[in-house]
Order: sequence, then C-alpha cells, then structure tokens
Amino acid sequence: MEAKETHSISDHEVELQDAKPEEKSENGNFVFEKAFSSDEEKGSGYNTNETYSKMDNSLQHRGVSKIEAVRDSIYQNKRGMYLAYAFGIAILACSWASAIQSSTTYSYQVYATASFNRTSMISTLEIATAIISSVCKPILGKFSDITSRPMTYTLVLLFYVIGFIVVASSSTISAYVIGSVFISIGSSGLDYLNTLVVGDLTSLKWRGFMTALLSTPYIATVWFTGFIVQGIIDSNWRWGYGMFAIIMPAVMTPAVIILMYLERQANKDENIKKIINYQTEEKNKNKQSKWQKLWKAVLEVDLFGLILLGVGWSILLLPFSLTSYAKNGWKNPSMIAMMVVGGVILIAYSGYEMFIAPYPSCPRRVMNRTFITAVIIDFFYYLAGYLQSMYFTTYTWILYDWSYRDWTYFNNTMTIALCVFGVFAGAMHRVFHRYKYLQIIGLVIKIVGYGILIRPNFAATGKVDLAWSLILIGMGGSFSVVGSQVSCQASVPHQDLAIASSLLPLYTNIGGAIGAAIASPIFSNKVPKYLREYLPSSINDTQVYNFYSDSSLIREYPVGTEIRDGAIKAYSRSMFFLLVPAVSLSFIPLAAAFWQSNFYLGNQQNAVEGDQDHKKKGDKETTQEEKIII
Repeated sequence: MEAKETHSISDHEVELQDAKPEEKSENGNFVFEKAFSSDEEKGSGYNTNETYSKMDNSLQHRGVSKIEAVRDSIYQNKRGMYLAYAFGIAILACSWASAIQSSTTYSYQVYATASFNRTSMISTLEIATAIISSVCKPILGKFSDITSRPMTYTLVLLFYVIGFIVVASSSTISAYVIGSVFISIGSSGLDYLNTLVVGDLTSLKWRGFMTALLSTPYIATVWFTGFIVQGIIDSNWRWGYGMFAIIMPAVMTPAVIILMYLERQANKDENIKKIINYQTEEKNKNKQSKWQKLWKAVLEVDLFGLILLGVGWSILLLPFSLTSYAKNGWKNPSMIAMMVVGGVILIAYSGYEMFIAPYPSCPRRVMNRTFITAVIIDFFYYLAGYLQSMYFTTYTWILYDWSYRDWTYFNNTMTIALCVFGVFAGAMHRVFHRYKYLQIIGLVIKIVGYGILIRPNFAATGKVDLAWSLILIGMGGSFSVVGSQVSCQASVPHQDLAIASSLLPLYTNIGGAIGAAIASPIFSNKVPKYLREYLPSSINDTQVYNFYSDSSLIREYPVGTEIRDGAIKAYSRSMFFLLVPAVSLSFIPLAAAFWQSNFYLGNQQNAVEGDQDHKKKGDKETTQEEKIII
C-alpha cells in the first residue's frame, strides 16, 4: 500500500478530518477510493500523514466488502434486524460454551500436568499456547478478509475439535501440550472473531459495551462450573476436555449458518454485486494457477514473517521454563544456544518485515500513536498480569483445604470482576463518549489490587486480602482492556480493522508470554529452596522434590500441621518475588495511558473515516466540535 505525505496540522485545536468516499465509474464497474488526511490529532496520536490508498488493485478484500454489505442490509428492514438479533444470541451461546470451557479446563491443567509428573510445565504450556495462538490471529484476520467471516468461524471450529480430541486421548505431556495449542488457537480465534464481528457491525459509542457483553456468560458460568470440575476430577480429567469436542460444534454451527445466510441475502444487493464482480474481474485479468493463488495468499498473510516471529519468541522464552529440567541449568549449552538462536531469528524477522515482506504483518499504515499506545498499555498489563496469576491458583490450592468447587469459585473471582466491570466500562463509554480517563482510573485501581497482596518478604495469605485484591485487579483491568480495544479499533479504517484487532492481542500476548517466562524460573528456583527451608528436617530431599513436582501431595496434610504450614510459608515467600515485579511493571502502562487518545465515540464505525461509513437512519451526526480530541 502506497502512502504520501499530506499537509501538517497544529497539535493544538485539531479536528478530525473526514473524507467522503469517492465513487468512480469505470466501464460500468465501481472503484471505491477512501482517503484520510490530517496530521496528528491532539491527544490521539493518529498519524494520518499517510493517505490510505486502495488495497490489492484499488480494492478492499472480498470479506470486508461482504461484511459491510451485511452491516448495511440489517438496518434496512425488520427481517434484517431480527436476523441480527438471532446472530447476536448465537454468538452469545458460543461465548457461553467458551466460558464454560475456559473456566473448567484451566482448573484441569493442574491435574493433567500432575498426572504426567510435570506440574511445573504449566509455564512452558502457557508460553507455547500464548505465542502460537496470538501469532495465528493475524493469519485468521487476513483469512477472514480474503474469504469471509463465516468461513473463518468454520476453520476455528476445526482447530477446537482437533485440540480437544488430542488432549482427551493424550498419553504423554507432549501430546497434551500439542492438543492444548490447538485448543488455544480455537479459543483465542473464537474470541477474536466475535470481537471482530462486533467491530464490523456496531458504532463506536456501543463498541465497548457490546464487546464486554460477550464476556458476560462468565458471570453465570462461574457458579456451576465448580460442580462440573468437582464431578470431572472425581472421575477422569480427560472427559473434561473430550465433552467439548461435542459441545463446541453444537453451539457454533447456528452462528455460522445465520451469518452465512445474512451474507448471502446482503450480496443480492445490486451495488455489492457490482463491487464483488469488479473484484473478480480484476483478479481474472492476470489469470493465475492454483499454485500462484496459493503463493499469493501465503504472501498476503505474511506467513513467513509470522512463523519467524512465533519461532523466535518461542525459542527465546522457552529456556526460562526448561532450565529446571536441563542438566546444570543455565550452564547447559543448549539453553544458551536457544536464547542466541531466538534472538537472531527475531532480528531476521525485523529485517524481513522492513525490507523484504511484500505484505508486512504490521504495516506502517496502522502504526499510529493511538495504536502504539494501546499496545504498550496492554503489553505491560499482560506481562505484569502473568507474573501475578501464573502460579496463583497453585498458591491458593496450597493455602486452604477448599473443595474443588470452592477453589474454582475463588479462582474465578477476578473473572467475574472483569466481566461485570467490563460491561460497566462499556456503558460509561456510551454515556460519556470517551474512554481515556476511565482507563487511567482502572490502571490505578489495578496497582492498588496488586499492592494488597504484598507483605514484607511474603505474599498475603488472608482470604479477605486475596479476595479484595482479585476484585480490584479485575475491576481496573476491565477499564483498561475495554479502553484499549475501543481505541485500537477506532484508530484505523474498516479495511484495516481485522489486522489491527489481531495485532493488538499478538503483541500483548507476547507480553504475557514474557511474563510467564519470567515467572517460571522464579517459581521453579524459589519453591524448592523454601520448601527445604520451611519443611521439617524429617522430610528428605526426595520428598521435597515430590512435593514440588506434585502439589496435590501437600494437600494430604491438613492446614495446621507442621508440613502443611511449612509449605504455605514456602509458597507465600516465593509468590512475593512474583508480586513485587508485577506491581512495579504496572506503572509503565499507567504512564503510557496519559499519552493515549481520547476519540469521541459517536455513530461512526471508526474515528478516521467519518459517519458515512456507519450511520443508521435517524441517528445524530457526529459534529466536528464533538470530534475534537481532548
């Protein structure tokens, strides 16, 4: 995509410039050209010194044209609105099933890894799934643009089913990890597609609320997933995964069918037919073989660049979680080699993206200040969050003799807070049409939540302290996450919505993977050390190692016994070394939030194209005065 410089506008008294799309008739066909020109909006950081030229022979992808046709058609009659409501209910059902899956399978991790005597492998699993699933999002986004949103939903469902089958039948830790990666791709892909479709079909003023609404099933599922976990653990953890190979296809199929029908009905419109016919004619001008088309698709999704990115970060970060198994730890040559090779691959990725890639995975046109600030905020938000949460469930498992059900309830406290206050944050966006200052408040609350967990040289152990910290972390986190999501989507035109919506979680999940990589060596080094220090001398080193490898063995000793209390002290002391860096790093996103944009959230689909791209009949136009960034 070409870009040319435009005029410069003062950083003071800046208004968002709207450019009407220009339609050109050319031999009966239509070419749509959208130009966006203005300099850096006051406080938004949206660098529009680039004119958005037309993509792929002056055309946006078919998938974008199709979903725009759906968006326009659903507001034309009651039938379209009813179908839109039906689709909304269908994706809520998908979110409901996904909520049950994530709320239960997260608890099964402890037992699954323990069955292979690899409890400390949880961090390795988190790193692998976080990086691979996030790297796949840009691929899924581009695939949805090239084909369609329904086709991508179908692909995600395939990953889901394969993953659950592999995990349920796994006989080794390697098979379990591979299956978990597939599940992670399916789960994160479903969340991504739901967020993307909400961005496609809603205006900015409702964007945060509707996005947060997708998470509301967690508010209900948390109260009965404990019973599910209790029942599954008492029998076999494998069935806890296997049943979702049946459930997910059952709930996702109606959503796919409804969206396909909406798309088919919308494409009957004469104007959209002309657009799609023109796209087809442009592609047929230079007849390509199937292999040439496949090669072009590989280039367009930047498959090579994303593979370099995923492999580079994986090789660089995995040694942090593998040193406890490697002979001589960090002195093992293979650990050093992996880090060096990972660094070299990441350098190669940077060079490839800057000088070689015809379609970079992170194009310059989306790298405006608003987007970059959102990435910085969420990157460190996730990094700090993984430091705190990576082994927090194991910590609470050791602290009290909770039943599986009550333990699951407690572990979902933060999830409930995120969902409830996420909807509240979205409602505030609708009422006040701004998001920046609510995001700043949220980041402050999150820091307070971390602070409650810290005691001199130890982590807090009181139930009240633990509960309040999780509530505050969830509340603050919801204000921040919803703000980043809305600002990210508002800062790019619709044709770039899919890529921007995929790049934000890509880089923030890398932050989470780094947090997991940091947490793993701290946990694996500190826990055995402090177990040896605080457990009675009658416990030999082999028993200490067994307690560390399988935390369920510690639960065999009641709270109040010398062994259990010693283990609690050991875990509390170890958690302290995870919480201190977590709270320290949380000040970075707080500082970055002051440089975030504060777009007016009005009737438009995004903040850079104008109301003409999403305006229902009877809606109030967003005025130029309202669009001034403050």
